[in-house]
Amino acid sequence: MIVALAVAVTFAAHPLGNFSVNHYDGLTIHRDRIEHLAVVDLAEIPTLQQPPTGPPDVHARRACADLRDAVRADAGGRTLSWRVTGASFAYRPGAAGLRTSRLTCRLTAPLRVDRPVALTFANAYRGDAVGWREITAKGQGVRLRDSTVPAGSVSGELRDYPADLLSSPLDVRAARMTAEPGDGGGSAAPAGVPGVDVLTRYTGLLADRLNTLVGADRLTVPLGLLALLVSLMLGAVHAAMPGHGKTVMAAYLAGRERRLRDAVTVAATVTATHTAGVLVLGVLVTAAGAIAGDVVLGWLGVVSGLLITTIGAALLRSARHNRPGHDHGHGHGHGHGRVGRSGGGVVALAVAGGLVPSPSALVVLLGAMALGRTAFGVLTVVCYGLGMAATLLVTALTLRRLGGLAVAGRMRRLRPYSAAMTAALVLLVGLGVTVRAVTALV
Repeated sequence: MIVALAVAVTFAAHPLGNFSVNHYDGLTIHRDRIEHLAVVDLAEIPTLQQPPTGPPDVHARRACADLRDAVRADAGGRTLSWRVTGASFAYRPGAAGLRTSRLTCRLTAPLRVDRPVALTFANAYRGDAVGWREITAKGQGVRLRDSTVPAGSVSGELRDYPADLLSSPLDVRAARMTAEPGDGGGSAAPAGVPGVDVLTRYTGLLADRLNTLVGADRLTVPLGLLALLVSLMLGAVHAAMPGHGKTVMAAYLAGRERRLRDAVTVAATVTATHTAGVLVLGVLVTAAGAIAGDVVLGWLGVVSGLLITTIGAALLRSARHNRPGHDHGHGHGHGHGRVGRSGGGVVALAVAGGLVPSPSALVVLLGAMALGRTAFGVLTVVCYGLGMAATLLVTALTLRRLGGLAVAGRMRRLRPYSAAMTAALVLLVGLGVTVRAVTALV
């Protein structure tokens, strides 16, 4: 069974994840016409939310007509008139037993290239969806110069996305060039490919392995246990990746002079919040096709960032009131800054950390639901949350230990300021999470 699993085919995720709607526009300029190959590749969740309303061929013709109306192209200042010459729609296997879909449209427009002609092209079809956008242009019987797009597709017309572009997908929505009589050539070279960090690459491979396990035709007990283990590992790695704020939460715990129950409380809250978020979003995505899951995740990210920022500001205020030498002169202990001394701040910080559901966990849940394995999908999501909690707990305990060693050494004099330093760190990361989430929504 394990051998069969090792050679099983895994289906790669889309550049922007399972919410993406990806576009390719391939232009071929002839002396008497321009041909346009348009491909729209929908990831698992958009495919699940927007099934065809009729037979595939009818759906393809309707969708390609909408795409035609969204395409704008000018030749020498004259608007080109497009005509659909071919349309097709097909499903492909996706992650966790779900399907992706591929719409292919072929369009043509009359064009006369007997002298240099300035061409512009733009495609606004489904422009509000996140995803890959790529345009290419080549000439047959004509020469292209000053082209802003390459002649060849780096994604194989959305069939083979470059792994090195996962963190920075193409977003090309318009093109300009000049066509003139002559042999084909003169097109721009393909864009450079930025690198991707090792952690992101191997996290993607781990997610693909989990998707393969959950989407197996026959789910046996050994495969199920292995899937839960992989989900636990994936959650642990996810919590350690940059931009999530979990390490800051652990640092906050490490700086508190409290018992182990603080760390356990945060771990349990993160697990419960993340699991609930995935379940609620899964129900919404399944029940309402109009809900854009990526937008919901974006707004949850904003809320999470603002919550962490608020807690950081409250902690900083508490630390300022309790700083060394701060004296009221009225003979009683400090009663301010209850956020820093009560369990409320711990729980709120934990809620912020688990508030944004992981897209990979959501896809696993939806795939399990589609295969009639809802209970197993929920259990997998719980294990994902437990993995996140485990990373947080281990980091907190490690930082506490290191903090104790540091206090015993040369950094003893910084101990009175540790609360302010930790609060400032929480505040800064909260601001960073907020800005990052807002930027993704704009």
